[in-house]
Amino acid sequence: MDDFEIIDAHIHLSRSMAEEEKRMVLPGRRTRDRWATAETALPFMDQEGISKAVVLYLIPREFRIDAEKENQSESTQQRHRGVGKIRSQIGEVIRNFNQWGCEVGKQFPRLIPFITIAPNIGDSTDMIEELVLRVNQGAKGVKLHPGGFGFYPADRRMWPVYEKCQELKLPIIADSASSRTFKTLTGWRVRPPDPGIQYGEPDNFTEVLENFPNLTLVLAHLGSDWWDERVELAKKYSNVYFDTSHGFSTSDQIPCHPHRGLAEEDSVRIIRKIGVERVMFGSDAPALDRLPQLEQLLRLPLSNKEKRMILSENAKRILQI
Repeated sequence: MDDFEIIDAHIHLSRSMAEEEKRMVLPGRRTRDRWATAETALPFMDQEGISKAVVLYLIPREFRIDAEKENQSESTQQRHRGVGKIRSQIGEVIRNFNQWGCEVGKQFPRLIPFITIAPNIGDSTDMIEELVLRVNQGAKGVKLHPGGFGFYPADRRMWPVYEKCQELKLPIIADSASSRTFKTLTGWRVRPPDPGIQYGEPDNFTEVLENFPNLTLVLAHLGSDWWDERVELAKKYSNVYFDTSHGFSTSDQIPCHPHRGLAEEDSVRIIRKIGVERVMFGSDAPALDRLPQLEQLLRLPLSNKEKRMILSENAKRILQI
């Protein structure tokens, strides 16, 4: 099989091994096989032939869950007063993670830092200040997680953020998978604060794409729920792109939602319908194993030219890396 340059356009890192073990409870995983710190990521990238990786610096869910649990133990009146406190606490954690991510990017140039921006940081002015500060520190893009932070993409508080990203030609990678509890072969589970609300559903990005036609917006998890909505968005908006993180549905349940995900046997048809030039390889590693997803993509009946585009060339162009 021909070899290809590979850029992983979607990974996450932790600040320490202890934080990784708490954040990613993967049954049966040995400590020696963990690699989600900046220092350990590069040897694993070399082992799997990854030239660069885009690191999405999300704060661990534990920080949000712990703050919410503490607030829930109070009376109703106290909980109401505590909302602002929780947002402030989480906002400060986001800032700390963003700063750390930019420092990692300077120390390890193969790790491309994408910072988190969310209303928890403050009002629109606060978010813009954080954005500009981190860009000056080396951030190459923005990660949005509407489901993780409980806001809709079209929230008008985010409008100035989109405008600034458009102005700076700064790409955004946004989570667009279901927030339901799910289970993969790795045993990884996610329990959102309110699984009944799907903040990141692809259709929820329509207003953003409509109002910011020069904004580069990447919707993560092409093969997850609502892949048909992604196809429709691609038809209408030339500035929307996709990554393959979570893989495509197979009998061994590579994706998180195998019964609603895009089947592997249909994936090539859908990728070509969207446009091969708009799809990037991403893994969401290390919470999800990268190698099975990479092998899946390599075995698809795509031409070598198409594989080169998805595995590295598109990321270089779309994300400017």
